[in-house]
Amino acid sequence: MQRVYVRATRGRYTRRRLAWGWISQSLFFVLPWLNWDGRRLLLPVLALFVLLMWASARVGRLFCGYLCAHTVYADMLLWIERRIEGERSARMRLDAAPPSLRRHGRKIAKHGAWLLLSFANGFTMVAWFMPARTLPALLWHGAPAPSAALLAYASLTYINGGLLRHRICSHVCPLGPLQNALIGSRTLVVSYDHQRGEPRGLRNAKRGDAVLAQGACLDCTLCIQVCPSGGDIRNGMRSDCIGCGACIDACDRVMRQRGEAEGLIRYAARIKVR
Repeated sequence: MQRVYVRATRGRYTRRRLAWGWISQSLFFVLPWLNWDGRRLLLPVLALFVLLMWASARVGRLFCGYLCAHTVYADMLLWIERRIEGERSARMRLDAAPPSLRRHGRKIAKHGAWLLLSFANGFTMVAWFMPARTLPALLWHGAPAPSAALLAYASLTYINGGLLRHRICSHVCPLGPLQNALIGSRTLVVSYDHQRGEPRGLRNAKRGDAVLAQGACLDCTLCIQVCPSGGDIRNGMRSDCIGCGACIDACDRVMRQRGEAEGLIRYAARIKVR
């Protein structure tokens, strides 16, 4: 299975995704420590599930792109990877380089940071089902149930979020197909405007002495490079698209640089974009 090297992007949807990630993880890490009148505060999971199904029918898989714990963890671990190994091209060069002290040092540092975050997530997940204030003592004395649960969730965070990443969304997660089944012709999904974008290529492309008529898409492939699953939205709606909007931010940035209108790739109902 080919590894996907995700390019960093900036833009309004990236900022919103980061904001929702911070909010959701703040609730995840803080709520187990809060009490009200001697009782622990827990989110109504069933109500959230019903809300998720309603949102899927209205706005597609935005839950997957903005709030799903797996997506948030994958983004967090990818952020760590970028800080230690560099951006996309630097990571590709590092992986292709022969073994060296520098290469091994960066890999060890990255995986060490991943493990620290994974164990923090494992501890917090167990704290949702056991009193957080007494959990450290139980773990210190080797209580089997919380210790096993912590190791299991930490392992899932490390393997799924760090190693497999969005291949989980494509091949393992059962929620994706369920949400895709709820998507209708009026559901907001990430869409590519074929009429405006095609044919792809540079505007000054020539065939002989004639200048070819080109669409708005430059075929720069940035939309592919920033996609967590490595997909090409220009080829149509993909089942593994999580609706994160990274390709929208990348395309809008190119359009702004060329002085053209944004929205070649955008959130839109499929009935409106053909």
